[in-house]
Amino acid sequence: MAHARFRLPPPPRGLSRRARGVYLVVAAVVSAVASLTVPMCPLADRAGRPLWRVEMVHDGDTVTCLDEQGRPQKIRLQGIDAPEHGQPSGDAARRALAGKLAGGTVRVEGMARDQHGRLLGTLWIDDRDLNRELVAEGWAWAFGGFATDDELVAAESAARRQRRGLWADDRPVEPRQWRDAHPRTGGG
Repeated sequence: MAHARFRLPPPPRGLSRRARGVYLVVAAVVSAVASLTVPMCPLADRAGRPLWRVEMVHDGDTVTCLDEQGRPQKIRLQGIDAPEHGQPSGDAARRALAGKLAGGTVRVEGMARDQHGRLLGTLWIDDRDLNRELVAEGWAWAFGGFATDDELVAAESAARRQRRGLWADDRPVEPRQWRDAHPRTGGG
């Protein structure tokens, strides 16, 4: 998602050519300062908890956000594993997550990092757990690793029974199996 762009207001009518030039320079400086500082203003939800600005949705379980200090943080959604790009339902999972993030801000809970340096986190909009929603809608597997989240497991079971999202496929392939069968090349 891009930052808001500021347009220069037109100069008032009747200004001399020189005054118009000064006006345009001042307006450009003010707009530049505003466009650089507004994205760094800290945001908070109704309860006063910090919100992060969503910058990019990479796939169905990875996003980049700007934290409270305006630093980019790549976040791997904790406890879930969404289909990869190129895998059946992969692009649909990405679109599902992107649709949830249309407002541009989220609360992020999580402090641990994975082996790739990504923050492991749960995304929240108000009191909505987006990680759980993606699993419940059938766009991701519950992926507990060391600790299984019972709510995610229950959400996955319900999505499977109701054949939602990726579960409409008779034999969906887990992302880790897909990655094993389709290793990345070229250092990506």
